[in-house]
Amino acid sequence: MKKIFKSLIVLTAISGTVFTSCTKDPVTPPTTDSAKPTITLNSGVATDTKSANVDTIKLNILASAASDRKIKKLTITRAVTGAATVTIDSPSYNAKDVIYTYNDLIKSNPNIVLDDGSSITYTVTVVDDNGKSAVANYVVNIKTVGKSNDIYLGGPGSSNDYKFFGITENFQRYRVGTTGAYLAKDNSAKIDFIFFYSSEGAVLNALYSPDYAFLSGQGYYNETLSWTTRNHTIYTSTTMTASQFNALQGQSFLTELMLVDFTVARDRIRNLTIDQIIAYKKSDGKRGFIKVARPAADASSQALFITKAEL
Repeated sequence: MKKIFKSLIVLTAISGTVFTSCTKDPVTPPTTDSAKPTITLNSGVATDTKSANVDTIKLNILASAASDRKIKKLTITRAVTGAATVTIDSPSYNAKDVIYTYNDLIKSNPNIVLDDGSSITYTVTVVDDNGKSAVANYVVNIKTVGKSNDIYLGGPGSSNDYKFFGITENFQRYRVGTTGAYLAKDNSAKIDFIFFYSSEGAVLNALYSPDYAFLSGQGYYNETLSWTTRNHTIYTSTTMTASQFNALQGQSFLTELMLVDFTVARDRIRNLTIDQIIAYKKSDGKRGFIKVARPAADASSQALFITKAEL
């Protein structure tokens, strides 16, 4: 009887071992890694150019998390040339999609000093609830002053048909008449300045507004009569020297513009002299200075101008 009992114990032990070895471990489902969030800054435009006089720079931000995630944090930093990077905003969220606009007040910020050649780099970072992030950058290059090359304009009797010029298209000159390239009649909206020489009435070398009321048969009356657009430009003399004009850039340029009293400006400035510096204001409110590098000797010769324009 004892032998039978021992046999049953051994059999039970063996059976337990067999059943235990056949039991399967629980299956762990495979893990899926969420995609990182996406971010679009200023519609994907990576760089832009602004004046040192810029008031506000706008950042339009669109961020989206993956389908199973949420945006938790958005951080904006600003780095100005020559200064340390600073965090300017860092809002928190718990949303799949974030639409956010940040207005960076530049002009009123005493800690931001800009000049031509400076740049401002904005970096926007978003982080989701899985710790994944996306980054977008926006760089603003500072350029306040546009400087022309030598601008040669002919008097009414000169073989040089270029009598007008504008700020757009890199200070392009335009021609009088009906044949040839860069005709004034086809580009009147781009013309900001008219040059004319007359020995009558002590006018001599003179700059006119495109909408100047030439008398019938005088000046460019017949030419401008056919223009579809006649911009309005006003001029005034300054006490600036040629060397001071040559040195103008960035903040010094803006400072000089602020000193000009345009309430006394007129739509014609006459009897120009060598190295005279003229201030002007265009129809769009943009201002600048023109140096008379060489006035025309008579109606058959050319005058030479150099311009520094507010961009």
